[in-house]
Amino acid sequence: MKWVEKLFGKKAQDPIEIRFEELPAWLASSRDRLSQGRHAESVYSDIQDALHGIRKSALELEKAEPEGRFHLKMVKIASSNRDNMVKQVRLLMNNINIPKTTDIKTVLEFHENAIQTLAMCLENMMKSYQYTKMVFFEDSKKVIAEVNELGRLLNQLVEPLNDKKKVLDAFDNAEKKILNINNLNHRIDDEKKTIKELNEKIDSLKKKLELNRDNLAQLADSEQWKQYLNSKNDLVDLENKAKKAESDIITLLVPLNKPLIRLKQMNEVGKYDLPPAIKKELHLCLTDSKSVCPEFFVEVQNIIQKDTVAFNPEKRDRILEQIKYSVSKIGDFIKEYQTIASNINAKKDEIAGMNIVQEAANLRGRISSLQDNLAFEEKQLEISKKLLKSLEDGVTLEKNELQQTVFAIDNRKRIIF
Repeated sequence: MKWVEKLFGKKAQDPIEIRFEELPAWLASSRDRLSQGRHAESVYSDIQDALHGIRKSALELEKAEPEGRFHLKMVKIASSNRDNMVKQVRLLMNNINIPKTTDIKTVLEFHENAIQTLAMCLENMMKSYQYTKMVFFEDSKKVIAEVNELGRLLNQLVEPLNDKKKVLDAFDNAEKKILNINNLNHRIDDEKKTIKELNEKIDSLKKKLELNRDNLAQLADSEQWKQYLNSKNDLVDLENKAKKAESDIITLLVPLNKPLIRLKQMNEVGKYDLPPAIKKELHLCLTDSKSVCPEFFVEVQNIIQKDTVAFNPEKRDRILEQIKYSVSKIGDFIKEYQTIASNINAKKDEIAGMNIVQEAANLRGRISSLQDNLAFEEKQLEISKKLLKSLEDGVTLEKNELQQTVFAIDNRKRIIF
């Protein structure tokens, strides 16, 4: 029959099944009945007597006289080591305190601590005993023998408890498992709550996302949006025309690049002093020809006609001819570009003034933000689900281990979780 039946007697009335929440109370009551080490009372008394005997023998050793005739140096060495043996005994007496209770846990803890103290005492004493016994043989031998006898008595405390110790460990393990399961269940409840909240948040985000997408689709089908697209197409056409007009201006002025650069260099080295207004227009002509004033070319024409040194006469006639041609065309070209540029600005203002553009931008911004939030919450949901699965696997493992631990205490008990 199992140890439980031996200790408690057969208890057929005990249920085979026990609810998880009832388990702590059952463990506590079972442990109380098991944890009485009544045999320890008599051993405690023997240990107390042994300690008194060791103390008495140590005093006798301390007062002992040399047994025979020895060299003074040997007596000094033996006496010094005898003092150390007595010191170790006193330490032993101070560190071994017999408990007042006899429950198994107290008995086992007392045994463990006392054995450690005794082992340290013996280790230190045996070093001195080798020298002490040469002069104080009988007295030192008696101390060693009684200390060893104390060790035998200490072991008598635990010999009957070896089987019970395994069961007591099972009680401790069961209580730890219960605590682990409760903690895991709390975490599982918290994680399920988190998952529920995340699902609700994701559903809300999806509904908001769908609503904003519908609003954007309705906006794209509206007359205002079609008008906006037409205006954008008109703007593209105008910008293409502006590029063509600017290209025509640049092409018209290409033949004048060299003489204009020559004129700029002459001004820079001080060979020709240009008025500030002409100097500014010259810079514009070379860097942003579409912005130059047409009258500038008339001034350039007059400069070249008057200058007979800087420009070769043969080349000067050709340059003047090119300038005259540019003067005849540049005004119309620049006017055409400026008209197109003005229309571009007007079209941009028209587009900027369309509320539908900002409305569409706001909708796209909200959709993008909702998509980011949705992706983040879905990722959090995935993490929470994995954590929940890990916690559930952990609690299943703990339940299985708890059942096996309870079986080690009483193989009739089956836990209902």
